[in-house]
Amino acid sequence: MSEMSENIVPEVVEKTASQSESQSPVQSEPKSEPQTPENGEKTAPVLGRWWDALVVMILFTVAMVTGGVVCGFIAPLVGMELPNEVMRESVDPEVVEQVRFLQSRMVAVSYLVAMIVGLLLVRFYSQWRGWREPFSHRKVGWSFPFRLLCGYLLMWCVSITVDPLAEMLPGDQSSLGGGGWLLFSAVLLAPVFEETIFRGYIAGMLRRSYGGVAAWLVSSILFGVVHGAPSVAVSATCSGLVLGFYFLRYRSLKMVIMLHAMNNITACFLKTMEMDELSVREIISNDKVYWVVYGVSALVTLVALWRMVVAVSRLKSENIEQKK
Repeated sequence: MSEMSENIVPEVVEKTASQSESQSPVQSEPKSEPQTPENGEKTAPVLGRWWDALVVMILFTVAMVTGGVVCGFIAPLVGMELPNEVMRESVDPEVVEQVRFLQSRMVAVSYLVAMIVGLLLVRFYSQWRGWREPFSHRKVGWSFPFRLLCGYLLMWCVSITVDPLAEMLPGDQSSLGGGGWLLFSAVLLAPVFEETIFRGYIAGMLRRSYGGVAAWLVSSILFGVVHGAPSVAVSATCSGLVLGFYFLRYRSLKMVIMLHAMNNITACFLKTMEMDELSVREIISNDKVYWVVYGVSALVTLVALWRMVVAVSRLKSENIEQKK
C-alpha cells in the first residue's frame, strides 16, 4: 500500500507542475495578434490617410495621360486615323461629321486605355497599402428604381441651380465628338472608371478614416477638379455631392454608376440635339416658366443639401486611434 502511494504521489506532482507551467504567463508564448475579441478590445482596421487620396488622384492622372499618349502616338502606328488641323478647320458638313466620328473614337480608345491602366494601378496600390475592400456591391432591392429616379431628378435640380454660375465660367467640350463612340465613353466607360475611383476608393477610404463629411466633400471636389474646364468643374462638383451622398448613404457602387450613366446619357442627348451649348434659360425660352422651374429646383437643392449634410455627418470613422 505504501509503495502504491509513493508511485501515485510523484505522478500527481508531475501533472500539477506541468499544468502550472502551461498556465504560467511567464512560460506562455506571446500571441501573434494581441488585440483579439477574447480580451474585449477591437482590432484597428488598416485605414488610409489623407495623402492616400492624393496618391489615387496622381494615379488617375497618370492613367489619363497614358491613355492620351497611347491614342495620340501609338494608335496612328497601327492604322487608326486621327483628325488633323485641316479637317478640324473645314466647314464641309461631311468633313465636320467625319471629324466628330474620329474625335469621339479617339476619346473612347483613350478612355478605355486610361480605365484599364488606372484601375490596375489603384488596385495594386490599395493591396500594397493593405486596405480592406473600399467599396461594396449591395444587392438591388425593391426600392432601387425609386431611389435612382429621385437621384436623377435631384442631379437635374442641382444642375439647373448652378447653371447661371457655370455659364459665367469658360468651358468647351467640343473635343468629345459625337455619335456611338461618345455614348460608349460617356455612358459606359466614364461612370465605371470615375465612380470606382472617386466614390469607391477615395470616398470609401476617407469615410473609414475621417468620417462621412470629409469623404463626401473631398471626393466631390476632386471629382470636379479632374474635369478641367471651370464651368464643367462646377457642375461636376455639385453632381459629385449627389453621387457621393448616394454612395455613402446606400453603400452601393452600382447605384452611383447607374446615376452617373443616366446623367451622361441626358448630356449626350442634348449634344446630339445641338443643345449642349445652350443654357437652361435658353432651352426653356420663356422667362416666367424658367423662373418657376429655377425656383423649384433651387428649393429642392437647398432642402436636399441640408438633408445630405445631416445624413453624412452621422457616418463616423472607423479609426479607433482618433476616437481614443
